[in-house]
Amino acid sequence: MKDTFAGQLYTSITKADEQRVFEKWHASSIAECPRAQYFRRLEIEPINKPTAGKMLRWQAGHMMEEAIRPHIKSQFPDVQSNVRVDSEVLDLTGEYDNYSKEDQRIIEVKTVHDYAFVYRKKGEPRFDLRDYQPYLNHELQNHAYVILLRENDQPVREITYVYITLDGRIATYTTRIKPELIMEVLDRLQILNSAWGAQQPPECLCKEGHELWNSTTQYCPYKDKSVCCSLNLLNGSQDSDWSEA
Repeated sequence: MKDTFAGQLYTSITKADEQRVFEKWHASSIAECPRAQYFRRLEIEPINKPTAGKMLRWQAGHMMEEAIRPHIKSQFPDVQSNVRVDSEVLDLTGEYDNYSKEDQRIIEVKTVHDYAFVYRKKGEPRFDLRDYQPYLNHELQNHAYVILLRENDQPVREITYVYITLDGRIATYTTRIKPELIMEVLDRLQILNSAWGAQQPPECLCKEGHELWNSTTQYCPYKDKSVCCSLNLLNGSQDSDWSEA
């Protein structure tokens, strides 16, 4: 007899998923397609929901963050973790991983797949990502935190990215604040706030070749086959074509 317990576990995990309500723009989503963020704030149902396997990996990632947090605190004793900060002016909110006011540093922890690392065989680097630098979507997210913290009189000088695999491999990168990424975040917020004020959806940026395609926009929750972020979703229809995208 076929064992169905695995399927029952996946079903239980999927049922536990709760859709977040977006009353502001979220720093964690700032690298996503502007139209997808607009749709989410309108509470339009996603076409592609996370699988049970992905949700389980997210939960495991949260546990890895908890496991390494005491060791971060050993290096930055004043660190504060998982604190939400808001900006009424920018209509933005975010919950940073870790922040040391004394060191003026954000410490962001990200759990990634083993394949994200360079190391495959003896002699190759063990503690580096393939690109030898943080991912752009993570940098945009954390520069949004920089803006939020500065608005709340909490200075930030550097960002440290801690990448961890589930097998315990770690890569770290520390960067100074990048003015060009601050400007990109502010530009994205201007597009979002203008669209929200006019109640007109912004442009869909889920295009192959875009700088955020590989890391972010190819996984858009509003993508249906070859069409993404269709305006038909505004009236509850998932039937779409490129003329409506």
